[in-house]
Amino acid sequence: MGSPLDTLFGLPTHVLIVHATVVFLPLAVLGAIAIVVRRSLIHRLGALTVTVAAVGAAAAWVSRGSGEQLASRVGFPQPHVDYGDALPMHATAFFVVVLVYWLFARGIPGNRSRPWWVMLIGMIVIVGGLGLLWSTIITGHSGAEAAWGAIIENTRPGQVPAQ
Repeated sequence: MGSPLDTLFGLPTHVLIVHATVVFLPLAVLGAIAIVVRRSLIHRLGALTVTVAAVGAAAAWVSRGSGEQLASRVGFPQPHVDYGDALPMHATAFFVVVLVYWLFARGIPGNRSRPWWVMLIGMIVIVGGLGLLWSTIITGHSGAEAAWGAIIENTRPGQVPAQ
C-alpha cells in the first residue's frame, strides 16, 4: 500500500485535493474582504472565514505534498512546481493575518471607530487576499496547462485521442 499522498481510491491524490484548495482559498478571500469592508459581518462571518482560511491553507500543504508524489511519477512541470511550492506559504500567511484581524476586530463594537492599526491589518488582509487569489489562479492554471495543454493543442472538439 502506497502513501495516501500518492494515491487515493486508485487516483492520484493531487488531482483530488487540489479541488479543495481552489475552492476554499478563494472563498476565504471573499469572506475576509467581506468582514473587513462590512464591519457588521465580523460576528456572523468572522469565525467561518477564519476556519475556511485554515482549511484552505491545510489543503494547499496537502496539495503540495501530493504534487511532489505525483511529480515523482510523471515529471516536474515547471513553472507549476514553483507556484505550487509558494502557494501553501501564501495561504498560511493569509490565514494568520485573517486570524489576527478577526481576533482584534471582533471585540470592537459596531458603533465605535476602529483604531488605525486594526484598519491597517484590514488593508493587509485585503491586499494579501488579492495576492493569494492571484497565486491560487496562476498555480491552478499552470497545473491544468501542464496536464491538459498538449492534449487540447493536438485535438479538435469531437476528436477522441488515440489510446
